[in-house]
Amino acid sequence: MDCREIIKLISDYIDRELEQVKREILEEHVKVCERCKTILNTTEKTIFLSKKIYKNKKVPRKIEKVLFYQIRIRYKK
Repeated sequence: MDCREIIKLISDYIDRELEQVKREILEEHVKVCERCKTILNTTEKTIFLSKKIYKNKKVPRKIEKVLFYQIRIRYKK
Protein backbone atom coordinates (compact mmCIF):
# COMPACT_ATOMS: atom_id res chain seq x y z
CA MET A 1 0.00 0.00 0.00
CA ASP A 2 1.13 3.51 -0.67
CA CYS A 3 0.80 6.53 1.61
CA ARG A 4 -2.49 7.68 0.09
CA GLU A 5 -4.12 4.34 0.87
CA ILE A 6 -2.67 4.30 4.38
CA ILE A 7 -3.97 7.80 5.11
CA LYS A 8 -7.46 6.74 4.06
CA LEU A 9 -7.32 3.94 6.65
CA ILE A 10 -6.21 6.03 9.60
CA SER A 11 -9.68 6.98 10.81
CA ASP A 12 -10.87 3.37 10.83
CA TYR A 13 -7.61 2.33 12.48
CA ILE A 14 -8.06 4.83 15.30
CA ASP A 15 -11.69 3.77 15.72
CA ARG A 16 -10.56 0.11 15.80
CA GLU A 17 -12.78 -0.67 12.85
CA LEU A 18 -10.03 -1.85 10.55
CA GLU A 19 -9.76 -5.51 9.65
CA GLN A 20 -6.68 -7.23 11.03
CA VAL A 21 -4.77 -7.57 7.75
CA LYS A 22 -5.12 -3.87 6.92
CA ARG A 23 -4.33 -2.92 10.50
CA GLU A 24 -1.08 -4.89 10.35
CA ILE A 25 -0.17 -3.35 7.00
CA LEU A 26 -0.79 0.14 8.39
CA GLU A 27 1.26 -0.58 11.51
CA GLU A 28 4.18 -1.88 9.46
CA HIS A 29 3.98 1.09 7.11
CA VAL A 30 4.11 3.71 9.86
CA LYS A 31 7.20 2.02 11.29
CA VAL A 32 9.13 2.97 8.16
CA CYS A 33 7.26 6.05 6.91
CA GLU A 34 7.76 9.16 9.03
CA ARG A 35 5.15 11.12 7.11
CA CYS A 36 2.35 8.64 7.73
CA LYS A 37 3.48 8.13 11.30
CA THR A 38 3.21 11.89 11.84
CA ILE A 39 -0.26 11.97 10.30
CA LEU A 40 -1.39 9.08 12.50
CA ASN A 41 0.05 10.64 15.66
CA THR A 42 -1.32 14.08 14.84
CA THR A 43 -4.76 12.68 14.15
CA GLU A 44 -4.75 10.70 17.40
CA LYS A 45 -3.65 13.74 19.39
CA THR A 46 -6.23 15.95 17.72
CA ILE A 47 -8.99 13.49 18.58
CA PHE A 48 -7.71 13.21 22.15
CA LEU A 49 -7.62 16.99 22.59
CA SER A 50 -11.02 17.42 20.96
CA LYS A 51 -12.51 14.87 23.34
CA LYS A 52 -10.89 16.64 26.25
CA ILE A 53 -12.29 19.99 25.14
CA TYR A 54 -15.76 18.62 24.54
CA LYS A 55 -15.54 16.23 27.51
CA ASN A 56 -18.54 13.93 27.23
CA LYS A 57 -19.85 15.63 24.13
CA LYS A 58 -19.26 14.18 20.71
CA VAL A 59 -17.12 16.20 18.31
CA PRO A 60 -19.53 17.74 15.81
CA ARG A 61 -19.49 15.83 12.54
CA LYS A 62 -18.86 19.02 10.58
CA ILE A 63 -15.66 19.71 12.53
CA GLU A 64 -14.55 16.11 12.13
CA LYS A 65 -15.08 16.24 8.36
CA VAL A 66 -13.20 19.53 8.03
CA LEU A 67 -10.33 18.18 10.11
CA PHE A 68 -9.90 15.00 8.05
CA TYR A 69 -10.27 16.97 4.83
CA GLN A 70 -7.52 19.38 5.88
CA ILE A 71 -5.22 16.51 6.87
CA ARG A 72 -5.72 14.80 3.53
CA ILE A 73 -5.15 18.03 1.59
CA ARG A 74 -1.94 18.89 3.42
CA TYR A 75 -0.41 15.44 3.12
CA LYS A 76 -1.58 14.67 -0.39
CA LYS A 77 1.66 16.04 -1.85
